[in-house]
Amino acid sequence: MRRATSIVAVVAFAAVAALAFAADAGVTGKWKMTSKSPRGERTQEIALEQKGEALTVTSKDREGNDVKSEGTVKGADITWTTKRTTQMGEMVIVYKGKLDGKTMSGTTQFGEMGSGEWKAERVEP
Repeated sequence: MRRATSIVAVVAFAAVAALAFAADAGVTGKWKMTSKSPRGERTQEIALEQKGEALTVTSKDREGNDVKSEGTVKGADITWTTKRTTQMGEMVIVYKGKLDGKTMSGTTQFGEMGSGEWKAERVEP
C-alpha cells in the first residue's frame, strides 16, 4: 500500500511539473502574423518570448530592421507596444488581443493614424 501511495505521489508531481512548464512557456515561439492597417495588409513572422506575464516581441520593420517590443500576457489577454520613428516623429503602435490555443487575434491602434486588426498562428514552439 505504501508503495502504491508513493507511485501515485510521483505521478501527481510529474503531472503538476509538466503543467507548470507548459504554462510558463505560454506564447513563446514563432508566429505568422497578418495585420491590416491604413497602409494595407502585411504578413510577417514574429518571435514571442514570455517570462511569467512579461512579453518580448521581436519583429521586422518594412525595411527589414529588427524591432523589439514589450508587453504582457495575462490569462488569454495579450498586449504589446511598439515604438517606431517615422518622418513625422515617433509613432506608438499598441496591439491588443486574445489567445486561443495556437492562434490569437485582436486590434491595433496606430497612434493618430487609425486602427486595424491582426491575427497570428503559431509556427513553432
